[in-house]
Amino acid sequence: MRAGAGAGARAGAGLVALALAAGLAALLWPRAPEEPADRALVPWEDPARPARILAFGTSLTARGSWPEDLADTLTACLGHPVQMTRVAQSGMGSAWALEQLDRVVAARPDLVLLEFSINDADLLDGVSRRTSRARHAALLAALTRDLPDTRVLLMTMSPVTGVVRHLQRPWLGAYYGIYRDLADEQGVGLADLFPRWRAAPADLRDLPDGLHPAPGKTAQLAVPVLAQMIGAAAGQPACGAGAGTGAGG
Repeated sequence: MRAGAGAGARAGAGLVALALAAGLAALLWPRAPEEPADRALVPWEDPARPARILAFGTSLTARGSWPEDLADTLTACLGHPVQMTRVAQSGMGSAWALEQLDRVVAARPDLVLLEFSINDADLLDGVSRRTSRARHAALLAALTRDLPDTRVLLMTMSPVTGVVRHLQRPWLGAYYGIYRDLADEQGVGLADLFPRWRAAPADLRDLPDGLHPAPGKTAQLAVPVLAQMIGAAAGQPACGAGAGTGAGG
């Protein structure tokens, strides 16, 4: 009886802990979507720009084909070839990004798409919000100094799902908020995809592992938004219509 009672008590305690964790996650992750806070790119004067885009980020950029889908969409819309390069690696955050600046500068892109918040926000492997903000400010300062004609588009990305992922990144929304603040302060572009993910239909918000969108979902959500923003800066605001149907994630 005593052993059975002990097992029952442990099971009960586990259920209570799970309920508390779920409640905490709900508090930290409000359901009501916020409005996107996009910030437009400074327009290019040269009608042949952008010709080179560099996608700079985490596994959310390294996985899937959405960068190439975006380049294909822009090529068709702008009427000139748009080349896409990736400097991205799974599990990496803003510290790694600073170490890759030479690679980014050497590519001489017209536009840098930048996202590292998802890993900076990790309680186990990430950094504080203060450190993340400082490192991103340093990234933007270096890009402005070394690539003065290059536009930068900060990107808030997808959310996380499930209690474990929420507890691992409980302040992800606040880390994405750093990008909103920096875009205003530094005068760079911002594609605020995070609230769009949260407001999207359930099938589009499919995150099989709680962290990475299912194949094709990032392209469906992100490419139309990015193509429209980039197209507008290139004098083609209709870019993005009908985009986002690629097979990659």
